[in-house]
Amino acid sequence: MYFIGIDAGTTNCKICLFTLHDFSLISKYSFVTPKINFGDTSDFDVEKLWDGIMTGMRETVKAAGDPAEIKHIAVASVGEAGVLTDAEGHIKGPVMTWYDTRTKEISEAVIKKTGRQKIYNITGLPAHSNYSLNKILWLKENIKEYPENGKWLCMAEYIAYKFTGIRKAEFSLASRTMALDIKNKKWSEDILKDVQLERGLFSEPAESGKITGTVSRETAQAAGMSETTTVSTAGHDHMCGSVAAGLYDEDGILNSTGTTEGLLFLKKEPGLNDDFFKFNFSNGIHVLKDFYTIYSSLPSAGYSVEWYKKKFDVSDEEFNRITEKLYEKTMQKEYEPKADGIFIPHLRGSGPPRRSIESKALFYGITERTTKEELLLIIFQGLCFELKNLLNSIEELTEHKFAEIKVIGAACKNKLWLKLKADILGRDIAVYEIDEAVSKGAAILGAYKNGYIKDFKIAEKSGDIRKVTPDKKASEYYNKIFTTLYKPFYDFKANIENKA
Repeated sequence: MYFIGIDAGTTNCKICLFTLHDFSLISKYSFVTPKINFGDTSDFDVEKLWDGIMTGMRETVKAAGDPAEIKHIAVASVGEAGVLTDAEGHIKGPVMTWYDTRTKEISEAVIKKTGRQKIYNITGLPAHSNYSLNKILWLKENIKEYPENGKWLCMAEYIAYKFTGIRKAEFSLASRTMALDIKNKKWSEDILKDVQLERGLFSEPAESGKITGTVSRETAQAAGMSETTTVSTAGHDHMCGSVAAGLYDEDGILNSTGTTEGLLFLKKEPGLNDDFFKFNFSNGIHVLKDFYTIYSSLPSAGYSVEWYKKKFDVSDEEFNRITEKLYEKTMQKEYEPKADGIFIPHLRGSGPPRRSIESKALFYGITERTTKEELLLIIFQGLCFELKNLLNSIEELTEHKFAEIKVIGAACKNKLWLKLKADILGRDIAVYEIDEAVSKGAAILGAYKNGYIKDFKIAEKSGDIRKVTPDKKASEYYNKIFTTLYKPFYDFKANIENKA
């Protein structure tokens, strides 16, 4: 008996086949998420994306042997991005990436009309151009054939629709649209009235992992699948990954790493008071029933590394060699921690506590003698300082210090990044070395929500967790650098940008 988890991410899309009981990975098909880039604009090419998924499904069915043994497919994806369809399911307009900036003016108009405080009080989100509502309004203003009876589907919801022919929304993704009344878990009539959008644009939100439908005959025949296989939307990728990493209650915090990087923790009630609003923390509905999420995303994490590799023509092999050399150096007994420069990684704007799409990256301390190796170390240190700044804000607000940070994603494969996280944050790092955590979390949710398993706490029973502990001397040094250099530059830059 098998379960499939699909992770439609910003950089790559993965289709993973897992066995029942221990959810070990049997096969994986991965391809680069297709995009259409033109100037400063960036769209997902969803038609090519679906073609890639179908190719991957054919390979995955072969790996399973018997198509009928694939019981369920659960789909996770990036948040904010989505597809506008007409009544017949045809795509209308571009499918903007979550980070595309065309919606900036629309967002400013919505904020002027509704007000940041009202938006936050209802949706739990700090108003921002990334959210789906602004993308829909942009499409309404800019495409010739805006559909009268159109439907908006977030990315994973659209993929589930392509499998089944049935449109359903899902709560964790719905709570990233800036149109959901998060407290009452329903679409906000008030917000929709303010922006003059029809309520029928959105499907009723359903619980993560609950069955959308079975694979349609057309799709089953095209991929060699069984028509008895059920499909669900698992939800927002970071939220699905948290299940695989053992984030089940209010005591833990998760650092999910990839193109972006975020900190996620759970609460029984959303944080809608003025303090949460001040820090720009995003509330959401978790994929596990009865929990809300507080999620804070930093737009440039793995993206900063990719930027470095492209700008300095560093191959994967050279990058691995440099990081391994730097790691070995930091592990030597006589090593003295050193920060030769400061990097504030706002290549795609900034995240909380001062969130701004206009924020720019900053380098300080770079000289003509700075080497590629030294620059990469500065970049990784900068990512960790930025994460420390966010963690400090969370702990200040919640009055709770997290002794351990759970980590999933790209950082788990980079020993240097993990070492710097531990030293700069001054915390134990629990590294969840899970093959495809988002896909695995999605598959577990699909199996659990539909009665195939009774216990979803698979991660706690696996041996795929290791600890990285901070070096006291290094932590003291980095804390001094954070206080005397990083924070002053961060605050100075933010103040300048606010006046610009």
